[in-house]
Amino acid sequence: MEDQNISTKQLENFFLNQNIEINFTNFFVALLLSLVLAYIVKFTYIKVSRTLNDKEYFSETFVPLAVITTLVITVIKFSLALSLGLVGALSIVRFRAAIKEPEELVYLFFVIAIGLANGANQFLLSIVSTIVIVLFLFIRSNLVSKKNNNFEFNSDVNIISINIKNNSETNIDEIINKLKPYFKYLKLKSANLDDNIRSYIFWYNIEEAKIEKFLKDLKSISTNDIEISIYSKTGAYE
Repeated sequence: MEDQNISTKQLENFFLNQNIEINFTNFFVALLLSLVLAYIVKFTYIKVSRTLNDKEYFSETFVPLAVITTLVITVIKFSLALSLGLVGALSIVRFRAAIKEPEELVYLFFVIAIGLANGANQFLLSIVSTIVIVLFLFIRSNLVSKKNNNFEFNSDVNIISINIKNNSETNIDEIINKLKPYFKYLKLKSANLDDNIRSYIFWYNIEEAKIEKFLKDLKSISTNDIEISIYSKTGAYE
């Protein structure tokens, strides 16, 4: 009879959210672990991701997302009522930030999964899973880098577009030879040659210390017959 009363009381606490007891030691460990693992994911994303967006800016959300997820799961796992309330709250919120590349979505789910595991006190699971996935990402990146043996593989690239009118005496090799000393990485992605204009698109990466002089040289090269546009991670320059 006593066991039955205890069971009934536990069910009432679960459904009605009464007398929630949180182990604050486990909670702080979960928060700290989420913070550390999310930072590791951020570092991995910056180093091995092949997205062309601003990786530094995008990855700034990883740590707070993991910590917030841990907090939410720690609270709602004690109460069905809070769980249902969270579903209702999320149905009201509209997330309008567009995910432009599938890889970004993968990393967001990775960080959320870390928060879920730590919020549920599955610390060993979150640590082992993070280590395995991060090692896989670095190994994959290394294999891709070796496959692209003609160039130093660097996924953190920008785009440069060069349009040359056919009546210009300057050819693309002359322009590239002038600009090549600035680049850490340069790869031709497409070329379009027609009767009026020759268009070339390159992927490139450049050291920040050389950007100012690079832009000055672009201005000196650009003429009425040569149009150069660069598209960086954070904007465009023409």
